[in-house]
Amino acid sequence: MKNIAIVGCGYWGPNLVRVFTELKNCCVKAISDINEERMNIIYQKYPSIKKFQNYHDILKDKSIDAVVVATNLLTHYKIASDVLKCRKHLLIEKPITPSPNEAETLVNLSQKYKRILMVGHTFLYNAGIRKLKEYISNREIGNLLYLHAIRTNLGPIRKDANALWDLASHDVSIFLYLLDTMPTEVSARGGVYIKKNVEDVVFLTLTFPNGLIGHIHVSWLEPCKIRKLTLIGDKKMVVFDDINQLEPIRIYDKGVVKEKRYDTFGEFQLILRDGDVVIPKIALSEPLKNECSEFIEAIENKKTPLSNGEFGLRVVKVLFAAQKSLKNCGKPERII
Repeated sequence: MKNIAIVGCGYWGPNLVRVFTELKNCCVKAISDINEERMNIIYQKYPSIKKFQNYHDILKDKSIDAVVVATNLLTHYKIASDVLKCRKHLLIEKPITPSPNEAETLVNLSQKYKRILMVGHTFLYNAGIRKLKEYISNREIGNLLYLHAIRTNLGPIRKDANALWDLASHDVSIFLYLLDTMPTEVSARGGVYIKKNVEDVVFLTLTFPNGLIGHIHVSWLEPCKIRKLTLIGDKKMVVFDDINQLEPIRIYDKGVVKEKRYDTFGEFQLILRDGDVVIPKIALSEPLKNECSEFIEAIENKKTPLSNGEFGLRVVKVLFAAQKSLKNCGKPERII
């Protein structure tokens, strides 16, 4: 039985408390937040959990095996480094930090103290995204030509991070997982409409090796909630709709066939192929619960989780370069 403490009781905190409480092999022993009212909301439902306004009081408790950090992005590095230096395992919400240097330091600390460092890129634990990975790996859609994602809604509007870091971080992590490679270049354009210097809408283009392109559109200023990812292959096309819980994936047997015409030597005829639409059955499970389960399993078995610190670092490298491009009116930035 692993004892867990959760720092941050805002948007994600209550969900994390619920999920870890439901797991059989761990116990939520303490929570921490500078806002007493937020903690009281959780405490009313889970009165056995201890409350601390100062997270350092949690770190002093030797019975705590692991800490989950769900605070705002600007506080991540300080809290996470304190957790690791106290030799606690760490699960931290995405993105891991606002800069690659800070993320790399956390990775080094986790290695130094031999502690699990996991980042909450929840979509890596989504059954639909896992299925897309299978389609790419077994080449069911042929050669992947490009992919694009749309993530929009009206709110929630963040103050500590723009739409790039808050929303696009999901799709960047999905792209890196699906393609298992880093983009070489990124270009980003955005708009500031509500709060000064905070982009509410961002259009992001990633260039991967072999000419593959990934495009991401994120916004918290649109009337419709859309969570859609499209894969375009030279054999088939796939659409993943995270809003559609009954039929999240549709496979379109569509494409362009290039056939040689023998009546005129050397010419080719392009034929549009429009076949069936297949809706596979996906055994859905809660991604957050899958993520938290893997965190506990990683601690117990000393196993590297899928969304480990190194993966989180790669996501931050992409976002950091995209932020530079955003400030330079879309100038392409190399990803180092």
